[in-house]
Amino acid sequence: MLFSLCTVAEAQVVDSTATIKVSDIIIEGNFKTKPQIITRELSFEKGATYKRYQLDSMFVWDRNRIYNTNLFNEVKMDLVTNEDGSTDVKILVDERWYFYPFPIFRLTDRNFNDWWVNRDRDLSRVNYGLKLTQYNFRGRNEVLRLWLQTGFETVLNLYYQIPYIDKKQRNGLLFSSSYFEAKNVPVTTIENIRRFTSSREQVLRRAYTNSVVHSYRSSFYSFHRTSLSHLRVDVADTVANINPNYLGDSQTQQQYLSLGYSYTWDKRNNRNYPTKGEWYRASLTKFGLGIYDDGVDYWSARIKLTKYWELKDNFFLVSNLSLMGTTNAAERSYFNYHSIGFLKEVIRGYDLRLIEASSYVLQRNEFKHQLFGRKYDISKAMPVRQFQTFPIFIYGKIFFDQGYAEGYPDYEGSAPLTDKYLYSAGAGIDLVLVNDITFRFEFSRNGEEETNFFINVLSLF
Repeated sequence: MLFSLCTVAEAQVVDSTATIKVSDIIIEGNFKTKPQIITRELSFEKGATYKRYQLDSMFVWDRNRIYNTNLFNEVKMDLVTNEDGSTDVKILVDERWYFYPFPIFRLTDRNFNDWWVNRDRDLSRVNYGLKLTQYNFRGRNEVLRLWLQTGFETVLNLYYQIPYIDKKQRNGLLFSSSYFEAKNVPVTTIENIRRFTSSREQVLRRAYTNSVVHSYRSSFYSFHRTSLSHLRVDVADTVANINPNYLGDSQTQQQYLSLGYSYTWDKRNNRNYPTKGEWYRASLTKFGLGIYDDGVDYWSARIKLTKYWELKDNFFLVSNLSLMGTTNAAERSYFNYHSIGFLKEVIRGYDLRLIEASSYVLQRNEFKHQLFGRKYDISKAMPVRQFQTFPIFIYGKIFFDQGYAEGYPDYEGSAPLTDKYLYSAGAGIDLVLVNDITFRFEFSRNGEEETNFFINVLSLF
């Protein structure tokens, strides 16, 4: 009997060195998505032969890449043995909802904390409207978006992204055209806080932006982007009078072309909330190509390096380094200043402050633990198939951020926090919900001996 049990157990052990020929690749659940969008992310081929351990390793990263297209709620991959002894790879996907007529209700300020503290929770600073987004347009992972916004700022934007325009699915295009106007404009900065001027009758700033971007995906994880953009901005005399350097030399109009190139290496297990892998980017942009004589002529270079470690027992570590440098800082106008304090270019603990810098270095670290993780079946209450699973993940974390910002010559607006060592430490909670939407709750203390509690709706890394 012992011999029989050992024989059965031995038979159930998977031989990782066994040779497997992939007879077919079967995809299920892609009601709209074209099969080539999924097979583009596969590192194995139909008809090829592999060792079992090779396929197991491929499946891990192939699942991640398919999931990171942001087209699916879930991706499963398995080997299926047929009656004739052949082996197929079965890919089961659960498609997301792709059309979002989403109402716009967003603050014009840099973040929730800036609005809550620096703007005294002024509800007139709210933008509202409608954003119509069609993801996976034509089933080819294209994105078509129309942005119609009014309120504190008026914005009209048309955006169309085509990830692949060739049979080998390497080249893509992106087109974007925007119109912006505002009767409330930040005209200067005092002690790292932007100061606004407003008019009930007169539009104080208008801007027109058009851009085209060519993308080239040279490998699974390598992305090249070349962009050409045109910007024209017009301001009222009021703005130029308050700050003659707003566009430089009391000008009321500025327009220029910019040409940029970036290279990205993206090998993360989850693009929206990664816990394993790495993400690196280097970019170089020339602002002002000599066609318009509006005083815009400088280079900007950026490097961002982020590494994610998945440790044991649901512990994770992430470290990020960001560098930015520009030329001709002394000749720059206020409108063309670069800053720390927008989106992911922040030092936690300084959320209330804008740090305008001609160059800077940021280094941020986070150690976290998954406290809770579960996906709830709400199909009885939710008739729409794509939303019948509601995930909730909670991470507890501690962090330490540091940086240094070089200020602009003869400029005092950001002087309190430039040309000095900046640092902060703290702890917090990340709440990750459906489609990896992340809420950050963070308690911090910075180098200015300020203790704060901040809320943000954006994954930092």
